[in-house]
Amino acid sequence: MRNVDPAFYTALVNARERGIVPRKLVSIIGTLLTSMTPKIVSFWSENDDESITVTSGLTGLTETRLFYGGVGLDVGPIPRVTDLTVQTVTVSASQIAPAIQEAVRGMNIRLAKVEIWDALLDPGSRLLAAAPALVWIGEVDGSPIETPGVGGQGSVKIKTNSDAISMLTRKNPAKSSAEEQKKRQDDDFGKYAGAVKNWKPNWGQK
Repeated sequence: MRNVDPAFYTALVNARERGIVPRKLVSIIGTLLTSMTPKIVSFWSENDDESITVTSGLTGLTETRLFYGGVGLDVGPIPRVTDLTVQTVTVSASQIAPAIQEAVRGMNIRLAKVEIWDALLDPGSRLLAAAPALVWIGEVDGSPIETPGVGGQGSVKIKTNSDAISMLTRKNPAKSSAEEQKKRQDDDFGKYAGAVKNWKPNWGQK
């Protein structure tokens, strides 16, 4: 069971009387197409750009990131399950938003990591009522760009699969060979594997 930040929980409890404004925050961690260096692009379901401090689900560290607003962000339902099936969450946004253009056209987001947080805004001040709560860590599985009709804006739908569970179903690309084993601290255990497989011992004979 995930521990809930006390301030976040208090904001939820007080929502009946004071109200609350829920928002979603999304970060995509990929690499630049030009240099293949790591790059993070973040956006949220508000209209303005805001620097927000979040806790990364990948590193566990607290980071302040610039979240771009006004991108028409829509995050699909986030499943809460207890089994080991691979769950999917779809993130949709306008393809004409500069931040989205930067993410899907300026970055390589194939198998990129995606972090999603729930944020609560105070209805009076419109400020964060508590630190955003991490609710999803996923991996990009395609990012089709819909071509709009005349006068339309089009959209980007980024499908993400649950990161931890999908890793359990991934095949190991390493081959069972002496060369692969030597990559692990110069392990020579399989040095003679190729020769041994052709031996034909005469069992029970001298």
